[in-house]
Amino acid sequence: MPMLTIKAQIHATPETERVLRDAMFCATKVYNGLMWHLRRQQEQTGRVSVRRSNLNRILKTLPRAKGYYSMSAQLTRDEVRQAWRSFFALRKNGRTKHNAPGFRPRGFLSPLRYVQSGFTVAGDRVTLSLGKWREDGVRQITFRISHRPDLKYERVRELSITYDKSSERLEARLVVEVLPRENHGEGRVAVDVGETVLLAAVFADGVALLYSGRLIKAIRRYWQKVRAKVKPPSRDAPHRSRRYSEIAHKERRQVEHLLHIVTAHFIRECIRRGVKEIAIGDLRNIRQEIAYGDRLNQRLHNWAYRKVINMLRYKAALAGIVVHADVDERGTSRTCHACGSERKSNRIHRGFYRCGCGWTAQADVNGALNIYERAFQVSPTKGSSGRVARPMVLSFQLGWHTVHEPERKHLRASA
Repeated sequence: MPMLTIKAQIHATPETERVLRDAMFCATKVYNGLMWHLRRQQEQTGRVSVRRSNLNRILKTLPRAKGYYSMSAQLTRDEVRQAWRSFFALRKNGRTKHNAPGFRPRGFLSPLRYVQSGFTVAGDRVTLSLGKWREDGVRQITFRISHRPDLKYERVRELSITYDKSSERLEARLVVEVLPRENHGEGRVAVDVGETVLLAAVFADGVALLYSGRLIKAIRRYWQKVRAKVKPPSRDAPHRSRRYSEIAHKERRQVEHLLHIVTAHFIRECIRRGVKEIAIGDLRNIRQEIAYGDRLNQRLHNWAYRKVINMLRYKAALAGIVVHADVDERGTSRTCHACGSERKSNRIHRGFYRCGCGWTAQADVNGALNIYERAFQVSPTKGSSGRVARPMVLSFQLGWHTVHEPERKHLRASA
């Protein structure tokens, strides 16, 4: 059953919100208390033990650990443990010069996490357990939540209460099991994920869709220019300024908004065309192979290909569509789909592929065709004629934040 994380607004009385904030503050005190004891161990002995037995011993001495649910306190313990283990791994590889993981700021509201126990969700009502030992005697609280109305789920597996700095409100995040739609389709589609062309998709009947990524590139360039005027983190001042964090937040929100538009539109097209399987090229470890100079490397390292694939995965799962994201795509952009010859020179210029055998196509469509053939061991055209339909180019409209087909289509694919 597909798992999905949904964000919900919390509607609580002032007293309930006060108790929630106090419990989150207790989580911060527990996190910092564990950190302080471990750093003291490091100073005194030169070694740090992050075994659960050692952390549990420290946890019992922290009075604030009784201010919220015991299982949630153990999850806070695991956060500390993971922070130290990540630090050890970085230090082993020579990638950090910091002495130890840091403390959370004073007044910081740490997330309250519940996994499978300590909470109940009945409709829009949520009840949380706070344990038996709070000083004010409050053992549980109840509040109402609201989220997207079109989502139906069977079971809530995890629940987190977080604080959103931008809205200055408490929010709930629920990891739920979602019932997928029934899908009786038999169609297939292959997707080539890129930067300028965000998605190049080829369906079984030869229809090709190209989703432009130019607006996302423009947004990243704009915020990069804004960021250049702000003092960045340095060795002497490793913490980002508030303005620097605001820029990162706005850029991330805008990019994610556009990625949601593209992936949602593509999945709707798959449903309309009766698609059952989606094949995507395997892009793992691609950043380790990027070496095109500082400027281009920075741009490609910001490429959100993993986020695109994750969005496609969960949206496809909700529609009952299977995603294969492990197709070997090495050489697919250089290989001719018609004759199989592999020449880098066949890519005449950006977006145009031409082979000596007479095959011409939009370059990303050619790559998607090769991914299709590798994934499903068949050519994605009717009857094996090798013909591919003229691709539909889909781009963002700045004023409307939607997907449309521009009047001028300069990208083509033909046999």
